[in-house]
Amino acid sequence: PRREIKREELSTRLGEVQAKLVEMEAETGPARAAALLNGLGFKTDDQQRATKTFSGGWRMRLALARALFCKPDLLMLDEPSNHLDLNALAWLEDYFVNDYEGTLLVVSHDRAFLNRVATDIIHMHSERLDYYKGNFDQFYQTREERRRNQQREYEAVQLQRATLQAFIDRWRVNANRAAQAQSKIKQLEKLPNIEPPEDDEVVHFRLPEADKLPLPLLQISNVTFGYRPDKLLLKGVDFDITQQSRVAVVGPNGAGKSTLMKLLMGEITPLQGDQKRNGKLRVGFFSQHHIDQLDLNANPVSFLASKYPGKTEQEYRSHLGAFGIKGMTGLQKIATLSGGQKSRVAFAHISMMRPHVLLLDEPTNHLDTEGLDALCEAINRFNGGVICISHDETFIHNCLHELWVVDGGRVEKFKGDVAEYKRIILSKNKSTARP
Repeated sequence: PRREIKREELSTRLGEVQAKLVEMEAETGPARAAALLNGLGFKTDDQQRATKTFSGGWRMRLALARALFCKPDLLMLDEPSNHLDLNALAWLEDYFVNDYEGTLLVVSHDRAFLNRVATDIIHMHSERLDYYKGNFDQFYQTREERRRNQQREYEAVQLQRATLQAFIDRWRVNANRAAQAQSKIKQLEKLPNIEPPEDDEVVHFRLPEADKLPLPLLQISNVTFGYRPDKLLLKGVDFDITQQSRVAVVGPNGAGKSTLMKLLMGEITPLQGDQKRNGKLRVGFFSQHHIDQLDLNANPVSFLASKYPGKTEQEYRSHLGAFGIKGMTGLQKIATLSGGQKSRVAFAHISMMRPHVLLLDEPTNHLDTEGLDALCEAINRFNGGVICISHDETFIHNCLHELWVVDGGRVEKFKGDVAEYKRIILSKNKSTARP
């Protein structure tokens, strides 16, 4: 009898496990996992590697893949695009639109991503939450309409208030008009207390004017590079930068985008090919690494003073103010600043060298929408060259005029805009079965 009871218990447990496996879709698990990892940029060989061998950015992708694999009812993501290239981001957008059936709650400043994915927007400001139906563009349009309506209502009430107050001030001491004045006082007290709409924070970045230099400014011809001769990252690369250049560099992670930047900076030497650089050329380089290298124990003012001595404190504070680091923020420890504020300090640092060319590696990652607009506006006013690795479709569309794709060891100009590039990526992804 005891054996029979044990057999029944095991049979019940086996049934529970089988039901759980069916619920988890265990039979298709490996294929779903492979499709997710492929969409997020993991090559077939990489999918078999130990997790500990991946860098922090790739581990973030693994964490995202794990969350997607679970098919959660509620998925919460904080700035998911910060660790993705444009290829993976295009796949993720498509996955959320066409495959994910749960609720997605996402914090993001990527307008193109929100336009494609979001059905509702929650705007957090002034210790309150405002709800809007639609994507980012619809939210922005509706919010502006609300602001205009609130401004009209505010002005109408203020005019009515001023008219009533003028009547009261004029006639309240006149015995013949005292009753009318008293009536106006009651009307005045009943007027609604409408606040004026809040003004959005206006942020401006000011990049210094660049001196004109004769060509060639920065040129690489038929360049090949690899950290080992038997494992080349880039082959036969031609790239010519002028002070009018506005180039977005895109391509999958690991294709060599950052390596191209290091070549342009002169940090690494090509295995073959020619490099020409104007002897007076000053190049400003921005990357996440440079943010990480900020002296966290210094404040922004003392940090700039250590890098570019000889100016007054007010001059450093004024320069930081041009990048939105104002007031006492310039005297706070850098360690206490937000990611966006650290990015602004890094931009202020770069601009002090008065560069002729800016090389930017994912400059939008920690900037809010106001900071993004300010950076884009500054780039459009800048009279130097800009080469920028970016996954932000809106940013690329608004301030970068050429698209160069790094893939398969090649660097080639793309004949089309960033939206067309994303469409091509998605058409290639269609050949991979969705999870």
